[in-house]
Order: sequence, then structure tokens, then C-alpha cells
Amino acid sequence: MNPIKLPMVDANVDYSSIDPLDGRYYDTEIATYLSERSRIAFQAYIEGALAQTLADFGVCSHEIADAICEAATHVTAEAAAEEEKTTKHDVKAVVNVIKAHLNDDAKPFVHFGATSYDIVSTAMALQLRTTAHELVIPRLKALQSTLLELTDRYAETVQVGRTHGQHAVPITFGFLTAEYVQRIGESIKSLEVLSGKLKGKFSGATGSYNALSIFVDDPLEFEKQVLSKVGLEPAAYSKQIVPAENIVRFLDELATSANIMANLSHDMRNLQRSEIAEVREKFEEGQTGSSTMAHKRNPWNFENVISMSKQVNAQLLNAQLNIVSEHQRDLTDSASARFYGVMVALVASMAKRLNEVMGKLEVDAEQMEKNLYLTGGAIAAEPLYLLLEKYGHTTAHETSKKIAHEAQEAGRSLYEGASTDESIADYFGKFTDSEKKILENPEKNYTGLAAVKARQIHDFWVNQ
Repeated sequence: MNPIKLPMVDANVDYSSIDPLDGRYYDTEIATYLSERSRIAFQAYIEGALAQTLADFGVCSHEIADAICEAATHVTAEAAAEEEKTTKHDVKAVVNVIKAHLNDDAKPFVHFGATSYDIVSTAMALQLRTTAHELVIPRLKALQSTLLELTDRYAETVQVGRTHGQHAVPITFGFLTAEYVQRIGESIKSLEVLSGKLKGKFSGATGSYNALSIFVDDPLEFEKQVLSKVGLEPAAYSKQIVPAENIVRFLDELATSANIMANLSHDMRNLQRSEIAEVREKFEEGQTGSSTMAHKRNPWNFENVISMSKQVNAQLLNAQLNIVSEHQRDLTDSASARFYGVMVALVASMAKRLNEVMGKLEVDAEQMEKNLYLTGGAIAAEPLYLLLEKYGHTTAHETSKKIAHEAQEAGRSLYEGASTDESIADYFGKFTDSEKKILENPEKNYTGLAAVKARQIHDFWVNQ
């Protein structure tokens, strides 16, 4: 079969919409894959694949199958909605719209041998896989590419590390961004695998191939052929529906990618705090941070990403609950499963927004250096205690802590405190010049492998 031709969408959004994704956050590219128009197009496309397979098995002619495929491309959301007013059944409405474009010879073979969820389950799997491969993963890769550029540019730009919100040992800003290069990259790979495991079905009303057994000798091969035409494989077991686990695993990884993006956004948002001020969202001409506090430059894009991640996680619970469907199926997921697209759309929206803001991120290396020195070298308490232990001190950690705290309280540097502390004079005298330089200027001499690791991660993912 030819690839599916998705319907045209436009940017004329009706402000009477309820879901913010169809109003404030409307995105025509997302709508191309996940709108109601697209859902109907995917279902009609599966009806075409069914017709082609019926012809392959001699149930109808190839001329009839071609006519059904052509008719399926003319199904519109408007026509299906109008027909559903009569059928009170969405799949039957699509079937009737297809039939309306056919002569009487072809009409009997539309939806022939199918139950509704042969179409719905298969169309959903194809829609989610297509959206993952053509929309979500490319947007995540674009974000990762932006982070790769930042990692390369700032691999050696020293920044104080922070744990528990407190100054820790130094890192580099490129090391920080490399974390998200790695995490997003791993999530992309998982999405590629899990989207590939989305399965279809053509096994009938209870999954036992009853209807197919009437008119084909090998119902399993028939199912395989229908699905192969749209690039899917049959579920190893199906009932009236494909059990939800594979979709839920895919959606769970989407939530993971959303939470990774939220984590990055939290980091950037915190670094933009007035008292830290190491990065800034680019402030556009005419942009307003506050309706009353005119000086504000709020990290609103980062906060938007964090906020959207909450809705992603809320929808994941919905998906998990849909795993339960009694006996060969019930309808307790018929409404809730329609919200799966919300998760996919949110992640796509988050990736695009975060990529745009990270691509324009203003990094203040001078402020990073200034913040490095705020504690007067107290961040060298770690190498101080390790060096003391190296030369035989038995309570090195406690002693290092005492010296660091006393130096900070006295407004002195850690090096000054350590070099004049009589209790460790014998040990300090054994320190080499290079070891003393670490204590004297840890901001520049105690960055470990931060830059090296940043470049390793950069080089690995650039070549993927």
C-alpha cells in the first residue's frame, strides 16, 4: 500500500475549545498526527488495508479493493460526524462514509469480516507509532542536538556544583548539559524500541478468529498480511482488543522523557534565580515578565515545560487503569483511551518549547565564576580531608569540617584556615605544591573529569 496521506489542518482554532491543546497550545504539526481528523484517517486507512488483503485471498477483486482504498482517502471528519448522528457508532460511521463513495458491487466488502476494534486497535497502534517516529522523536532529537552544542561550547566553563541546593565541588556547565544529552538520548532509544512493539490485530469479536474462519483457510496468515500492509505485526494474543500493556509501556517512556525535560527545566529555572543569575531565558522585544513588576524576567518557558509534565503524568495513570478490561473486553476504556493522544501531544509540545528556549539560552560565565568564589574555597573541604587521610590523619573528615566552618565564620579562605591551623601543621607540611594549589584555588584546580566526561558524552551522541 501507499503511505498514509494525512489530512490538512489549519491554524484557525475555535476559541470555544475546552482542552488547552486545542486552544492556547495548539500546534498544526501536532494536529496533523493527533487530531480527530487524523484518527479517522488512520481508521479509514486500515479499512483500505483490509480490502487489499481480501483481494489477495480471493474474497473480492483487486478492482474492488482499489476502489475501497480510494474511497477511504475521501473520508472526512465532518462526514463521519454527520453519519455518527444516525449510527451512534463511530467506526460504523466511517464505514458508511466509505460506502457512500462506492458502487453496489464494492459496498459489501467494506469492513468485511472485521469487528470495530480490529480497526480501532490497529489504527491506534499505527497512529502512535507514526507520531512517535515522525513527530515526537525528531523533536526530542532536535532538543538533544541543541544540548550537544551547549555541551561542546561550555565543556570547560567552570561552575560550582550543587547538591541539596548547597555549593558542592566544581563541575562545568557543559558537564551539566551533558547529563541531559545522555538521559534524553537513552529515552529516545527506548521510545524507538517501544513504539516498534506496538501491535495490531485482526482476530474478530473475541480474538478467536471466528468470522475469518468462514471465508479464509488461514486466518492467522490473513491477519499477518493485513497488518504487514501498514507496517505492523499482530499481537501474540488479542481478544476483542489488543491488551493495553504495550501502549502503556510506550506511554510510560513518554512520561519518562517528559520528566527528564522537567528536570532540565527545574535546573535552568533555579540557575535563573536573581541571587544565582547564571543563565537567562532570552527576553524578546516587547515581552513582559509581570503585569505590575516591570523589572521581572521570568523563566516562564521552563515553568511551562514543568507544568505540562504534570499533565503527562496524570494521563499516565489513566493509561495504567486501562490495562484492566474484563473477559474478552468491556467499554470502560472506550472514552479514557481517547486521551492517549494528549500525552503524545504534550511531550511533542514540551520538546519543541524546551529546544527553542535552550537554543537561545544566555549563559553568564562571569557570574558562574563569581558564584564559585562565594564560599571562600570551602568547596575544597573534600580534597583537604582526603589529603589529610593520605598522610595518616585519623580524624581527617571531622578536622576538615571544623577548619572549613571556622574559616567561613571568620571570613577567611579555607586555604588560609588550613595553612595556619596548628593541629594539622605536620600533615600540611607534607602536601606537595600541586596538592596545595588544589586547596588554594579549587575553583580552577579541582574540577575532576567534568570537561572530559562532557566531551566523551558529546562525542558519543554526535556519532549516533
